Amino acid sequence: MLCIAVAMLILALATGCGEKAPDPPVHETITVDAPPAIRGLAYHGMWTSRDAQDRAEILDAIAAAGIPWVRMDVAWATLQPDGPARFDPAGVAMLDERLREVSQRGLRALVMFWWAPEWSSGTTDKRGVPSNPQDYARAAAWMVGRWPTQIAALQVWNEPNLPEFFASTRPSDYAPLLTATYEAVKAVRPDITVVTAGPAHMDRGWYRGLYAQGVEGSFDALGAHAYPIVGDAPPRVCRDDSSGCDIGWLADYTRARGVPDIWVTEMGWSTASSEDTAPAWQRGVTEAQQARYTAEMLSWLAGMPRVKAVFVYRDRDFEPVQAHLDGFGVLRADTSPKPVLDVITCQSRSACRADARQ
Repeated sequence: MLCIAVAMLILALATGCGEKAPDPPVHETITVDAPPAIRGLAYHGMWTSRDAQDRAEILDAIAAAGIPWVRMDVAWATLQPDGPARFDPAGVAMLDERLREVSQRGLRALVMFWWAPEWSSGTTDKRGVPSNPQDYARAAAWMVGRWPTQIAALQVWNEPNLPEFFASTRPSDYAPLLTATYEAVKAVRPDITVVTAGPAHMDRGWYRGLYAQGVEGSFDALGAHAYPIVGDAPPRVCRDDSSGCDIGWLADYTRARGVPDIWVTEMGWSTASSEDTAPAWQRGVTEAQQARYTAEMLSWLAGMPRVKAVFVYRDRDFEPVQAHLDGFGVLRADTSPKPVLDVITCQSRSACRADARQ
C-alpha cells in the first residue's frame, strides 16, 4: 500500500470536483512515498518573453529546490528557418546559451522538439506537419549530437492529438516522425532516451492508433500527460476510466507491447481563480491544494514501477494572458515559491512541510 500521510485527510476526501474546500491550517505534513527517480519541471527557457534575469531566477530556484531535470521546448524552426542545408547561427547560439544556463546549474534537460519551419510544412502555421520526416529526424540527430552532454533525453513533439499543436492529429502522420527520428538519433547517440509525445487527455484512441502503425522498437519511453479533465479534481479521480489522467490504463495496455518505461512529461494543477461559468477543465485550485494534489499524484505514480519520470507543469506563473494556463507555475509570477515546490523534491518516506498560506 502507498503511504500517503496528508493532514486534514477528511477535508481532502470531501473536496469535490466542482467546489474548493477551505484552506487547511498554515502547515500540513505531506509524505511522498518513493516518487519516480526522474523528476523535473517544464521550463520555457526558449520563449522570448523570458529575459536573462527571468531565466536565471527560475533556474536558480529549480536548482536550489533540488529538482534535477527540466523539460525545455525547442522549435525546429528556430534552428533551421531557411531550409535543410544549414543551421541558423543565431538560433544555434540561442539554444547553446539556454542549454549552458541549464547545465551550469547541474540540471539535466529533456528537450521537446517541435514546430516545423515553413519550408518543411508548406505553411506559415507552426503546427504544420513536416512533409519529409527525414528532414525532422536529421535536425534532431544533429541537435543531440551538437550538445551531447547537455541534452539527456529527446521528446518527439507535443500533444499531437490536438490541432493546436499538430495540424493533422492523426497517429499515421505522427508515426513516421517517431520512427525516422529514433533511427537517426540512436545512430548518433545510442545513450539518449527517446520519448514519444504525450497526447492530451490520455487519448486511448490515439495510443491505439499509434501502435497500429507498427512503432514498437522506435522509442525508449512512452510519453503521457496526466491532467484530470475536470481541472480542480483531486488525484484519486485518475483511477477512473474517464478521468483523462488514468495512467493505470496505459500501464496495462502497454504491458504486453514491449514498452519498458512510461514518462509522464506533464502533470499539474492550476492555481488560477476560476469563474462559475468557466469550463470544467479551467477550474483552479488553491495553492495548498496544488501542493497536496501533486504530492498525492507522485505517491500514486510511485506504485507503478514502469513510470520512470514525472515532469510537473510548469516553472513559473505568467502575468495574466489566459488565466488557467498562467496559473500552473510552481513559482508565482514574481518568482516566489508556491508550497508545491517543496513536495516535488520529497524523497522516500520523508515528510515535506507545505506552507499553506495564501
